[in-house]
Amino acid sequence: MPPLLFALLFAVTLRDVRDPAKIKDAFPAAARLRVVNVWATWCVPCVAEMPELRAVDDAFGAEVAMVGVSMDDMIPGAKREKVAAFLDRQKISYINLYYSGNADDLMSLYRFDGEIPVTLAFDDPGREVWRHQGPIKSAETIAELRKLLRRMQ
Repeated sequence: MPPLLFALLFAVTLRDVRDPAKIKDAFPAAARLRVVNVWATWCVPCVAEMPELRAVDDAFGAEVAMVGVSMDDMIPGAKREKVAAFLDRQKISYINLYYSGNADDLMSLYRFDGEIPVTLAFDDPGREVWRHQGPIKSAETIAELRKLLRRMQ
């Protein structure tokens, strides 16, 4: 693959967000199912699950949209550039958000105790329809998301 085409295919989309309520705005309107993965580069299970998340994203078209929410900023001295470089190395092409708001607000919004990774799925109106605490397995997650899509028809 030519280098320019490779770079375009895996261009990292890392946006800044401080208000957890704005995370929902990162999803395209066409998505029927919206998947949020909360993670960080300092979290070993989060790093290990990145290829699994990439496989889930690759398995679906516009009906399923994924957004990663990096909690790297919770560690003093964290650098946004480190997150972008990590995502680039992992060939993650779905939208990621560099969260720099209050960690308690994020945990309250998504009802988790701070243990990451955590992956949640929401329907179009914004109701939580699925949650997985810990690293995902792509085959199981793909099957679960397909089941949810069938129920939504």
